[in-house]
Amino acid sequence: MSPFGIENFFHERSQALAAQMSLAPRIMLHFSVEVEAVRSWEYVFVTGSAPALGGWMPSDAFPLLPSQDSARQRWEGVVEVGSDPVKFRYFIGYYLHSGKEEEKNELVVSKWESFLNPRSVLPAVESISGVCHLHVTDKFGWSSGKSLVSEASLLGKNQNEILLRFHGNPFKFYKKRYAERSYCIKVTPFDLRHREMFSYELNERTAWRAWSCVAGSVDDDDNEEGQDVVQPVVPSYSVAHIAILSSDDPHYREQSPSGDRFKVGSDYFIFRTRSVAVEFLGFRIELFAYDEEHGPSTERFAIAYALPSSFSGTFGVAGEPLLVKNRPVGQINVEYLFIRPLLTSCSVQKMNISYAKHWKKRQPLEVGHRGMGNSYTKMNAGRENTIHSLNTAAKRGADYVEFDVQLSKDKIAVIFHDFHVLVTVAKRRTPRLEAQPAEAANDYHEIAVKDLKLKQLQLLRLEHYKANQTQTRQNYTKLSAEADEQDERLPFPTLLDALHQVDSSVGFNIEIKYPMMQKNGLHECENYFERNDYIDIVLSDVLSNAGDRRIVFSSFDPDCCALLAAKQHLYPVLFLCVGVTTRYEPFVDLRSSTSNAALNFAACIDILGVNFHTEDLLRDPSPIQRARKFGLISFVWGDDLDNKENIDYFKKVLRVDGLIYDRIGEIEARRNVFLVEREAKASLFRQSISPIASRTVSLDDGPPSPAVSENSHSSGSTVSSNNSFYLHRPQTSLSSRKVSVTLEDLQVNKSGNVIRDESLFTSNNCLHSTPYS
Repeated sequence: MSPFGIENFFHERSQALAAQMSLAPRIMLHFSVEVEAVRSWEYVFVTGSAPALGGWMPSDAFPLLPSQDSARQRWEGVVEVGSDPVKFRYFIGYYLHSGKEEEKNELVVSKWESFLNPRSVLPAVESISGVCHLHVTDKFGWSSGKSLVSEASLLGKNQNEILLRFHGNPFKFYKKRYAERSYCIKVTPFDLRHREMFSYELNERTAWRAWSCVAGSVDDDDNEEGQDVVQPVVPSYSVAHIAILSSDDPHYREQSPSGDRFKVGSDYFIFRTRSVAVEFLGFRIELFAYDEEHGPSTERFAIAYALPSSFSGTFGVAGEPLLVKNRPVGQINVEYLFIRPLLTSCSVQKMNISYAKHWKKRQPLEVGHRGMGNSYTKMNAGRENTIHSLNTAAKRGADYVEFDVQLSKDKIAVIFHDFHVLVTVAKRRTPRLEAQPAEAANDYHEIAVKDLKLKQLQLLRLEHYKANQTQTRQNYTKLSAEADEQDERLPFPTLLDALHQVDSSVGFNIEIKYPMMQKNGLHECENYFERNDYIDIVLSDVLSNAGDRRIVFSSFDPDCCALLAAKQHLYPVLFLCVGVTTRYEPFVDLRSSTSNAALNFAACIDILGVNFHTEDLLRDPSPIQRARKFGLISFVWGDDLDNKENIDYFKKVLRVDGLIYDRIGEIEARRNVFLVEREAKASLFRQSISPIASRTVSLDDGPPSPAVSENSHSSGSTVSSNNSFYLHRPQTSLSSRKVSVTLEDLQVNKSGNVIRDESLFTSNNCLHSTPYS
């Protein structure tokens, strides 16, 4: 058959299948789900694989309606589907509107079921008289005996997340008696285009405005005559929730009516809201006096207004005047952070799959630090953070390799650890220099990596930036590349180089480098890139080129972790923590000052876990147990892992989930755990495969359920001490086409049955092939 004949055959076949589908009987698929708490402005939706459910696009999801007798705790709906299997998830969301007539309401997802395996139903098998799933009521967030509900990332192109933070001593009062009082802080967003309502009768304001009102304000002079009192049906912002990182429960929650007490010097408050019209967003910051005996006052003491449109940049601190009866009595410092949605070619995020909170039980993962380890401040045969170093670690059995990513001047993601390099500049030869040592003929100039383009970085002769210290000049390896050195051994490979050239069986722990202020008053690298642009470039490279590789992001900068989690839900994030240390200069940011503070922050932003510093845990290992209480994964890093006894202690006694250390596989030979598991599955297949295909091949289009396998776990429930990230391949339905089964296409489940595996999954408009490990 000619190539044109093959094309005609498939064209005719596809037309025949389409005709069969049009004639296939339609089935009424019913949905019913119980939800414990749905606020009056929120709704419940179902999204899934069927076109009627939006094809996993949240904006096209099917809205459910509350049952009349359930007080909005049971939501129901029915759609018409074909006979193909249907996968689906429930989520809770609400609508915002920018106020522009040409734009539609934008659906914001607040919480969603993020377990690895979606719910599924087989209409062709389960339907009776054309009706399916009629008498089944699901429980939101629960499936197969496990629970996992996650915060949603920014899924709409106009959605922005705004964080206001208060810590240390944010107050500055002009009178001493005001400074000696204790206060509660309340933050309320509002739209500058509409008059704020100060009517305190609940029946006179819409539900979404309820959080904008307080009772008995001292400075209540806003009821001016002649203002437009018509309010929009849908707001442009969400209510502001609070997270108190200094409390035992650091998760976001609703604010108290008179705000929450702020303890100067110890508390850390974060207020969060989302908006689709930031240019018209305002915040009312109210202080209520707090009395130790009687608690918070119901009367407002002072008020301040913060306008994001007047803030300088997407991150910073703004000092806003505090007013009492329209007179300034002080100032409150507001730290702010804007998180924009990921707007790249890979920005459309479907809800079919998420690994952000998924971890699989197994022995602790072992991760190669910068590939084969630090080469500039330790003895090492090869240069760190090169393609050669990463591949060598993979060959020596690393499960993951860790490396550092930052941007060059031309905004290309490159792999390099330090923010600065020393550029060697040769002096012009003079008679005086002829008599001096050779080193004196060169000058070393410190330059930030961000100030050099990629080609400049790859051409210049460089030294490690610490080499300008007299005591280190003799001991540390030069960074300069030799003229005949292989490309894979050269410094500054790009992130794309690593994604394409490093063995795909090894996972990547990508550390996002971002400079921070240190307690000694020195900033690691000032005037750096804006965080949103920075993170978008890295995410775009990974989402477009990662393929089936396992990816875990991490960063010492807590705001980078927040951005990574808010901009995508495919890959997990770990917060890197220095903790209490005598080896490194600690950071000013309180969120990384202790291991417990890092835990609270990780729980607050709903990420996978924390990467602890071994120095801190050897002093006090209690954060490991606290991490399990929060359902968080624990990694460790540090020079202490150069000692095998310490490695065994963290693996066998503390039972952490992953260790990052130098020179992996040199002291003790090891093999990549994912390759070992893959070989074990293949061996099991060879022993148990049946010659009768109809009895061994399952047409189930998804991976084994976590409830069936002991080795699958989602971190929303109690976390086992030995877990690891595990990418499963979602599968397409086989019901609509005939396929041939080969050894490579099959995977054996726990019962010895063979499961067909031959699909690709699409996330963020990017194709990922994710085989079973």
